[in-house]
Amino acid sequence: MASLRRTLSNLRGSESGFLAGVLAVTAAILILQLLVPPVIGLADQGDFARVIGKFGYGPAPTPVNLKYAFVPARYVRDPSFAVPSWEHMTSEYLFVAAALAISRGGAFDVRVIGITHGLVFLAAFAQLLWVTRNLRGHVLLWIAAVVAFTDAGYVAYWNSFYTEPASLLLFLLLLGETIGVGERGVVTPASFFRWVLWAALWMLAKPQNAPLAIPLILLLFRLRVWPARPIPVLWAAAGAGVVLAAAVVNVATLPGETRRAPVYDMVFMAVLPESKNPSTDLAALGLNPELVRYSGTGAWSAGTAFADLKLTGAIGTTVTSLSVCRFYLMRPARLWKHLKSVLPRAMWLRPEWCGNFELDAGFPPGARSTSFSLWSHVHERVLTPLAKPILFALVVSLPVTLLRWRRLAGPARRRGEIFVFLTVCCLVSFFVAAFGDAWDTVKHLCLFNFLLDAWLLFAVGATFVS
Repeated sequence: MASLRRTLSNLRGSESGFLAGVLAVTAAILILQLLVPPVIGLADQGDFARVIGKFGYGPAPTPVNLKYAFVPARYVRDPSFAVPSWEHMTSEYLFVAAALAISRGGAFDVRVIGITHGLVFLAAFAQLLWVTRNLRGHVLLWIAAVVAFTDAGYVAYWNSFYTEPASLLLFLLLLGETIGVGERGVVTPASFFRWVLWAALWMLAKPQNAPLAIPLILLLFRLRVWPARPIPVLWAAAGAGVVLAAAVVNVATLPGETRRAPVYDMVFMAVLPESKNPSTDLAALGLNPELVRYSGTGAWSAGTAFADLKLTGAIGTTVTSLSVCRFYLMRPARLWKHLKSVLPRAMWLRPEWCGNFELDAGFPPGARSTSFSLWSHVHERVLTPLAKPILFALVVSLPVTLLRWRRLAGPARRRGEIFVFLTVCCLVSFFVAAFGDAWDTVKHLCLFNFLLDAWLLFAVGATFVS
């Protein structure tokens, strides 16, 4: 008996040592990308003012325009950088506030926000590794997770003021908490509070996350009955109310400008260019058929009619996001045609028109890092040709998993429910990005690809459960 205890103790010690080693490698990869010159990040496409501008900061003046080609490296106090009409409450503010606290309110390097995001990622990743340690194939699973989640396609976001970091990091915290509860089969008041907190903050990260409130609430009520002694239904109802309220607030406070621009993009960059009879489609949407001459323009591109159509209410009143969705739902062939136009780049991790380096690094405009980009290549060269089968697999896996779920019990049953949740989130995130805007699609699909990677890893890992 004593020998068995020593053996188990040694195994646990070895497990802890391996986990620490994986985290050390992960930290080293992050440091090399985020802190060691030439550091990587993402160029500002005009979005940073929505986040860092709120705090009275802006990029330090430079002799050239860094908007698309280079990463702004230095930030100084500059209240004029703010654009109040574009600001939208987001949980990314928490990370920015932490970064400013680290810099003590003075000028700071973009790497400060990178450190902030990186530390939260390490904490969330450590939790995810710990709660998946009971998977028999966890060693390979952990290695694959390091390769996937430390890829430059994701890490470049850490050195930026986009809202994608909050969206990805909060999902990772939520996933770790969910798997941990599922593996233990125990919901403590602390774990329940954390779960609701991560879920609500995830809803506040980006407006496109709001539709995910529905699968989140359904999962919450399933999570309620996972323990042998279910948590009170009032707790679940209160938690669901918090999550739903966060989603509603996020959508309700979306600035008018950013609410209308995607509608214009979908009409003039998707509906019309993909149409055999664009004038008829304009009439079906309630717009003047003569607007066909603006086909191919975006809300912010040259020659756009966005300002005029916004002023008259044609975009935002006559045509809204819901009416565009209704247009596609009533025309399944057009819906599929649009999906086919999105799929060739749906699996990409590297945003279009976004350089990774600061000006002083000496790289040409718009250059992207080739280090730690193995998983980006897998997405572009392996997953992209399989985009249609992957989308089909996501759809088919739902009924297959639900049928098998009825025959499962204990942790395996709970893993099945988590897998269903991930599948639904993947599908919802994909369709929201595909039909929510036709501009900067790769960046809008960032969360979908992160969810897809989690789905793939979870699917593989769950087949090796001990």
